[in-house]
Formats: sequence, C-alpha cells, structure tokens
Amino acid sequence: MKSRLLATCAVCAYALVSHGAIAQTTQQSTPVTPATPEAPAAQAQAMAPKPLAAPEAGLADIIVTAQRRSENLQKAAVAISAVSGDALVSAGVVKPADLTSIVPALQIAPSAGSYSVFYLRGVGTLGGTAFTDAAVSFNFNGVFIGRASGTNGFFYDVERVEVLKGPQGTLYGRNATGGAINVLAKRPQLGTLGGSATLEYGNYDALRLEGVLNVPIGDKVAVRAAVNRTRHDGYMNGGTDDQNDLGGRISVRAEPTDTLSINIVADAFRQRGVGPGGIAIESGVEDRNGYQSAEGTAFVTKQPNLLLGRTFAPYSTQSFLRNSFWGISGTVDWKTPVGTVTIVPGYRESKLRSLSSAVGFYIGPREQDRQTSLEVRLASDDNRPIRYLLGGFFYRETNDVPQFYVNQQSNVVNQVYRLTNKNGAAFGRLTWAITPELRVGVGGRYTSEHKTLDGTQQSLLKVCVRPTTYFPTYVPGCPTASVFPVNFAVPTPNFDPTIDGTITVPNFINKTGANAQGRTFNKFTYRVGADWDITPRNLLYASYETGFKSGGFYLTADSGIYQPENIASYTIGSKNRFFDNKLQFNLELFYWKYKDQQISHFIQDSSGSTQLGTENVGQADYKGIEIEARYLLTRTTEFNADVQYLDAKYKSFVYRVPNQNGGQGNGTACASTSISALSYTVDCSGKRPPYAPTWTLNLGVQQTVDMSDGGQIVGGVRSHFQTRTLTGLEFTEVQVQGAYWQADAQLGYTFPNKRITVTAYANNIFDKTVFTSAFPAPFGLFNSALLRPPQTYGVRLAAKF
Repeated sequence: MKSRLLATCAVCAYALVSHGAIAQTTQQSTPVTPATPEAPAAQAQAMAPKPLAAPEAGLADIIVTAQRRSENLQKAAVAISAVSGDALVSAGVVKPADLTSIVPALQIAPSAGSYSVFYLRGVGTLGGTAFTDAAVSFNFNGVFIGRASGTNGFFYDVERVEVLKGPQGTLYGRNATGGAINVLAKRPQLGTLGGSATLEYGNYDALRLEGVLNVPIGDKVAVRAAVNRTRHDGYMNGGTDDQNDLGGRISVRAEPTDTLSINIVADAFRQRGVGPGGIAIESGVEDRNGYQSAEGTAFVTKQPNLLLGRTFAPYSTQSFLRNSFWGISGTVDWKTPVGTVTIVPGYRESKLRSLSSAVGFYIGPREQDRQTSLEVRLASDDNRPIRYLLGGFFYRETNDVPQFYVNQQSNVVNQVYRLTNKNGAAFGRLTWAITPELRVGVGGRYTSEHKTLDGTQQSLLKVCVRPTTYFPTYVPGCPTASVFPVNFAVPTPNFDPTIDGTITVPNFINKTGANAQGRTFNKFTYRVGADWDITPRNLLYASYETGFKSGGFYLTADSGIYQPENIASYTIGSKNRFFDNKLQFNLELFYWKYKDQQISHFIQDSSGSTQLGTENVGQADYKGIEIEARYLLTRTTEFNADVQYLDAKYKSFVYRVPNQNGGQGNGTACASTSISALSYTVDCSGKRPPYAPTWTLNLGVQQTVDMSDGGQIVGGVRSHFQTRTLTGLEFTEVQVQGAYWQADAQLGYTFPNKRITVTAYANNIFDKTVFTSAFPAPFGLFNSALLRPPQTYGVRLAAKF
C-alpha cells in the first residue's frame, strides 16, 4: 500500500522530491534492493541513475515495466510509447484496432471473425487462422497471448498500454519481430475501499457500462472486481460490423511482508453479435453497404465467378460470433539480497465458433485453444555498477480445430486439425555502469520451439466446362447451380457435366498418424546497447537487436512447411525535457532489415486444391524517424504531437498465386515471371510493403479550466493523419487507402466534489470512411474491404466513490 500511496502523492510533492525518489516510490513490482557488501551504500549512491531536478510544475513522469523492471519512461533506453488508461477511455478504445489512432507506429485491422491483424511500422502478418502467428507480441499483465483471435476483451479498468517498437528478441522472444504490446490492468489498492461506475451512450444505440469495486481485507490484502459491457448496432448496412461484448475481471493483491508481493488476476470475456462486416470496394464504400445488405447482394449477384461461368450467389447465410475466453495468471515478486525474483504463471483458454463473409467468402471456424506459460526472472536493483536480469520461459499451446470451413462457391474446403507448440527459452541482460551517467549492456536469448500438425483437409472444386467469355462483356457459359451448404459431408457427389455444365473435383489431404508433421526451430537472438545521461534530463541511447518468428505448417498436398523469419534493428534515440520540465522532445532514428518474411495468402498446390497457405518471401528494408513531443504551455494547457516518417521497400518479394482467372492476369499489380496451368510466379520486388504509410501524424491539445465553484472543465481535440497505405498483398491500386485525416473531440465537466464527471464526445467528426484491409474475391473480379468506424458521438457519465 505504501508504494501506491506515495505514487498518488508524487505529483503533489513534485517540488520537494527528486526524480529518482519518484521512480522508486511508484514501483509496484520491483522494489529497490538495499545495498549489500558487494555494493556498499556509498558506491550504490554513486552508481545510481542521477535524479531529475523536479520543478514545482511540469510534465508528470510515467513509470513503465516494458523492460521487465520499473523505470521512468524518459530514462528507458528503448523506443516505447505509453498510453494511460484515462487516454484509452477518452479515445474510445475497446478493441485492439482502436489503438491505431493513438499510436502512429501501429496499424491494427480487424479480420474475419475475432481475429485482428497487427502491423508495426510495416512489419506484421496478414493471417486469420491458427496456423499463423502474429509478428507483434500481445501481452496482458505480463502473460503472452498466443492467438491473435484472443486479444479482445482487455480494454477496461486499464492502468496503461505500452508499445515497444522494433524486435524484442531478448526479453519477449519469438513472435515479437515487429515489437510488443503490453496491456496492464489496474491492481487492487491496499487499505482502500472504493470504486467507480461509468455509463456511456451514443449513436448506433451504443452502450458501454463499466463498474469497478476495490475492497481491502485487512492492511495487507485487497480485492478488485471490474465488469464491462459494450455493445452497438452494426456500422454496415445489413447489420454487420456490430459489437456485443461482456467481460469481467477479479484481481487479488497481497503483500504479507515488505519483501513479498503476490498479485493474481482472473478474467473472462464473451463475444457475441454478427461480427465484422465486409464491402465490395468497387461498389463504393461511402454508403457502407455490406455484403448482407440488399445493395451489397445486388452488386455481388452481378459479378462473374471465373470458375463457375456464372455470377456469384448472394451471401444469404447470416454471419455470427459465438466466442468465449478466460484466463488466470499471477505475478509474485520476492525481494532478496541478490535481487528481485519474479514468477509469472499463466493459463488461458478460448473457444471460437463463428461464420463470416467479411473477406468476400465464407469462413467458419470452430476452434478451442489452450495455453500454459511460466516465466521466472531475477533482476538486480539499479544501484550497482553491474546490473543483471536473468530469466527462463516455458510455453505450451494446443489448438484443436474440429472444423475450419471455407466456402468460395466454386471451391469449398473443410479442415480438421490439431496443432501443438512447446517453447522453452533462457534469456538475460547484463548492464555495466561505467560511470553514473554512462552505461553499456548486452543481452541474449536462446529459444527452442517444437511444433506439430495432425489433421486432414477435404475439398470440392467446381469448374465450368462450357465456353464463357468475360471481355469486353460477360457471357456466362454455365447456368446457376446451388451453393454448397455450410456443413457438408465427405465429398462424394457424382456430377454429370452434361447437366449443369460443370465438373466437380474432390480432393483429400491426410496429415494424420504417420503423415503427421513435426519440426523444431532453434534460435539465438541478442542485443547490444549503450545509453548516456548527457544531463539529468537528456538521454542519448543506441542499440542493435535481432528478432525472429519461428516457422510452421499449413495443410496442403505438398510439404506445407515454412521457415522462420528474421529481423535486425539499428536504433539511435534521444529523450529530453527542457524549459523547467515543460517541454518533452523525444527523437528516434531506426533502420530494420527484414528477411524471409512469412506471408499468408491463397495458394494452389500440386493437387489443384486452393487454400490459405504461408510461405517465406524475400527481404525488405525499413528506415525512418519518429518524433514525440509534449508541451505544457501553461499549468492547464498541454499540446502533444507524434510524427513518424517511414521509408520501406521490398528488396525481394517473389511468391506464387493461383491461376484464378484463366490467364487474364495474375490478380496483382506485380509482374509475372512464369505461368503454369495452376499458378503464376509473381515478382513484387521494389514495391512498398502493406501497412507502411510514409507519414503518420498525431496532434492533440487539452485545455483545463478551473471554475470558481471548485468544478473543472476539460476539453480536448486530437487528430490522426496518415498518407497512402496499402491494405492487401496484391499491391493493386484498389487496395490502397488514400491519405486521410480523422479528428476526435470531447468536452467534460467535473463537479466540485471531484467524484462525478459528465463528458460529451465525438469521434471521427468528419465521418471519414477508411478501409483497413482488402482481399481479392477468389475467382472473382472485385475486392473486399473492412472499414474503420464511422462518425460516433455520445455522452459519458463517470462516478467515483
């Protein structure tokens, strides 16, 4: 409780205490170890980081734990952004994709079902199955979340979100090729009885309810409970792109002694509703006529299916989400004479059942995921000339998929499989403070990961055998045939080509028993770096770090194995405070070299079957600059800006795509180096990667007005800008979202008792339509897109007790 109370009073005592004292008193999980014979008190005092001279007024400090120890954000020699829980509420963040508007380096897009697509500075994975791993590590309360489908349901009662930019191969291991996102929930407060309630209502019948209760049990134990209900009607005509979520969390904190802290959190989340909605880009996106609207149906049923020789059938089966998630984890911190021992066990489970047509065809997974993890660390305090962090990590995951159903009308696939993943790693960092102001460090991590695949795939391919022409006008060659049902039996039809002009090609792939696959991936990643306190408020740092994402499998008649991807990052940065702590100016220069990137796209194997596969593609360079600035013009007026410039290009990008249109083109804006009856070899070298806008800019201002009655008015405006952004892997112009601005605003009044606040808000004020991801319709001539939310507005009532 003492550390929490001191943290709460830190701003009030800002003129009286040093920066170092603030950093220590706000620590929750890594208290400072007293000096030992190896580091006597005098030497410890000399080698400790120099405190910042704290003026009476200025920008508040932020404590982060991204590097597995508590430290001031301005003293952390790493590229990192931190967003407070209050800022998340203000920005309306309720799911991962909402982070895009407040962290310029991030591009997060929804995909089919509950999946999200994560890209950080153009590094990421465009995939939506259990076969693919994200390239940006997502963590909740220090526990890695293995599936991108399991990253929803955490954005309430949050302390802060930390975003690490660039590979984090040392502390986070594989699956952190692009960086890491840490969501940290608020911990129970010892000795405090209280809580809060929030009610929010807006257009689209949007409702958000949140309740928090903190109950002390004696002086050394406290329990915190939080619940959240979020819903709104569909943003798309036809009812898709809605939200219907319910989540709850219970946390227990115990500090039986001054050297021992135990924190346990259990959470559950239920996801219902229709789910993400898709729209045909060629039909126009401004009216948001989703595939399941009358207008969307009218467009689709006029589009030729290039295999069936007829037009597409409507997406008449309603999409749905029936997903549930739960987990339990703990953090134990034990202060010893040699450092703080931290133990983080975790278990998570999810059940997915959904059907979605958002990407232009039906995807219907049924899936159960289970993961167990354990991380153990020993961290010295920062008062020694030699500082260390040692750790071990264990992770086990199983993905049971009794059905992964894909219906492209002319091609229907059902997969049944089981994936396992066992991962073990040992890691460490060593820092030498040559002087109190100058430090150098090295770190390394050895990872061994074993993956297995046991499963089958059955598919039906229907092909028109009558003459069909598409150019200059479309003339169908085959009459309309019935659409395959959602749940189909083993493909054993006996089609007569003379009846409807089509032939049916069944296909069966067996990767079970003796045909099951297994592979072990081993990798050593490392980091070297140095940082220098030029003055107590000016830090200069540089680092080189490597990262990787292990390989894996997909179901195909061929080998179906893809190899690890690798990345190396060079970073030079500077963090500064000027003008009596009123101006913060942080600068980062980065250069990333990306090799063997894993991309997921539709492939056609040697048997003629078409399915989603993953392969390694070429090399890319990413380099740029990011500037973060905050300026406290007056005690009540604050400006902030975050600007990123990114120069990204594929040096080599060669892959194969199915011949989906009978030789009319490879379906991309890239050159074809060869063509066969089954597929093209496509060369996209020299192109700009997806989700890598050249410029990204966030601007904001907040104004506080103290009223004579003791109340307070707070108003704010924030805006987000980014230049042209490719949102698909085909590099076509139709998949490019043009440059755009979005602006949000809010105005709130806090009553004199400081317990009740009423806020009016508006997001995407100018109702800009922005699509986040684009997919070509298989065997069609149109593209599907998913959209960011339209203009939303409402009122928020928050009460504390």
